[in-house]
Amino acid sequence: MDAKPNALEAMIIPISVAVPACRRSDQLRATLIRLQACTPPPAEILVHLDGNDNGLRALVTREFPQVRLLHSSALVGPGGARNRLMQEALCPWVAHFDDDSFPQDTDYFAKAWKLISELPETAVFCASILPLESPDPQGLWRQAFYPGCGHLMNRDWFRRTRGYLPVPIAYNLEEVDVSLQLHELGGLCLQSGELRVFHDHLPPEREDEITQVAMMINTVIFPLLRYPVAMWPQAGGSILRRLLQLSLRGEWRVIRRSLRTLPAAIVQYLPLRAPVSFAGVLSWLLLRRLPLRVAVVSSPASS
Repeated sequence: MDAKPNALEAMIIPISVAVPACRRSDQLRATLIRLQACTPPPAEILVHLDGNDNGLRALVTREFPQVRLLHSSALVGPGGARNRLMQEALCPWVAHFDDDSFPQDTDYFAKAWKLISELPETAVFCASILPLESPDPQGLWRQAFYPGCGHLMNRDWFRRTRGYLPVPIAYNLEEVDVSLQLHELGGLCLQSGELRVFHDHLPPEREDEITQVAMMINTVIFPLLRYPVAMWPQAGGSILRRLLQLSLRGEWRVIRRSLRTLPAAIVQYLPLRAPVSFAGVLSWLLLRRLPLRVAVVSSPASS
């Protein structure tokens, strides 16, 4: 008897893949190789070239001709790239990675589709990020926010938000901003230990000065845009803790440069202020401290 073909190998999972890329050719190549090795595969892979890097364009065009390429002439950061990728994706669900992150398991998209089929009204499914996290295979956890380098976003939910801010260096701003918006709207962010993403990025012992300044500015901008005035004292405490950490490390140049840059940043972003409710921010902050286990009850088998 002839062997039946593997049903999974014959499938194409109706999920778009989105990868923002910027100036890292070796990492992007490794990520695309791992994505294309997944069985069953996703419906499409999109890559956004931040700053329209000609070297990356040549690499993708030559080695991965089936990948859809998008680009921006200016640097819009990972948030600006994800806005465009979400707009251009053809599928209702989009799996997001960074140019240095990829599925740990070749059946990643099959596992993702199983979760989507069971809980289709979820806003975001987030992966466990290796090697930083120890995945919990038992059930799901409700989280306050998701990692940009490994999550699946429902496009309908995303369209209800204001999207990401196009900031070139988005640490402390990108995912937390959209996560808070989704939380206010009632969108669930669920983490599954079955979804595993490897982030091939060793954190440096010390971020460069430009990155540290951007992180400090983003720490101020995020609550300025999203917190109601009554929550500003809590945000002030976070900002002071960040300044204290910098001072204890002797980062006086970072502090001075941040204080010089901050007024212009406030003027630039203040017109975009759209605060969420006090209750929304409070419940989101509590969920950040204490994620909740979600009991998923399977429907009874039909007789």
